[in-house]
Amino acid sequence: MTFWTIALNDLKITFKDKMFLFWLVLFPFLFTLIFGLAFRDSTPQDQKVTLDIIDKDNSFLSRAFTEELQSDKYAMNLLEDEKDFGTRALIIPKNFSEDILAGKQTELVLQKEEGINLEASQAAYSHALKAIIKILAKIVTINPQNTADLEQRYDEHAFERLVTLKTGMGGKLQTTPSGFNHSVPAITVMFILFTVFMYGGITIVQERNLGQLERTYLSPATFTSIIAGKWISRLILGIAQFLILFIAGKIIFKIFLGNSLIALFLVALFLSGTASGMSIFFGSIIRKIEILIIFNILVANTMSAFGGCWWPIEIVSPTLRKISFVFPTGWAMDAFHQLIFFGQGLGSVIPHILALLGFTLVFLVLAVKFFKLRKT
Repeated sequence: MTFWTIALNDLKITFKDKMFLFWLVLFPFLFTLIFGLAFRDSTPQDQKVTLDIIDKDNSFLSRAFTEELQSDKYAMNLLEDEKDFGTRALIIPKNFSEDILAGKQTELVLQKEEGINLEASQAAYSHALKAIIKILAKIVTINPQNTADLEQRYDEHAFERLVTLKTGMGGKLQTTPSGFNHSVPAITVMFILFTVFMYGGITIVQERNLGQLERTYLSPATFTSIIAGKWISRLILGIAQFLILFIAGKIIFKIFLGNSLIALFLVALFLSGTASGMSIFFGSIIRKIEILIIFNILVANTMSAFGGCWWPIEIVSPTLRKISFVFPTGWAMDAFHQLIFFGQGLGSVIPHILALLGFTLVFLVLAVKFFKLRKT
């Protein structure tokens, strides 16, 4: 009896379970739908962006500029001290009005906190740019004699919009980290854990309690082939979960799969390898099925939450982002984000794949060390 025979036998038993299809297809699909609708796609044009304004010039033009920035899409706050700003602040420098009227270069500063939503900051930048262009166009068409003349004629002057400026994300961002583009990989990662943990760990306990593992060892199968067969069968379960949800996501939800399907598969492969090792390890050190089920649920939910499966990791603080890399889910989700949302290739996720490979080897070693054939 080879490791492949053991793996196929495990898969045959698993697929005979009527509830397995519920965990593999129906339940993940329902979660994907809920999470996809909860984090709908958005663009810089339809976000409600918070923008603090610090006017150090306090001149007619700086006030006119602030008025031009007023919009229903922006929550504007006028601050006196730049230390009081929240997520992002637009700083109008001293001599703003004087430099513009003198034809000198002036510099506006968009100051933002580290790790905040890049789309919102891009929207704020584009909005400020359009406002300054509008002011300059008015000044040119008015051609004032002096500041007093400009101030008197500014509000009375109106001109027809000749050009409409449409803004969007530049660079390598292909699709925003929200909607089904986020929920499909997120639910895939979460349910790889649930499926492999539950069926992988519980069957280990059941087979040990019933003496099946010991009887298998008394056959021509070696200890190594038993471990390999158990690990491979659980690896295949994880890959099946990945393929089903990603194919369904592409066909039903029209998600963007990035530019490297090989990279997506490798990330899922090593995440499944990690979950496989963990399931055998947990099934080896925990003897009671009831305790194992509760423990698996807690571990899977904790890793999913901190890894960025429950919400886009981009919206949390930099500290929580660093914590996410303590878990294999954090590496997997960041890799999926790089590939799907930013259009990166295999090279950009090599560190993620190596990290997941490290997790896989660690838990495989632990699984071998603590694996018991007999009920004790």
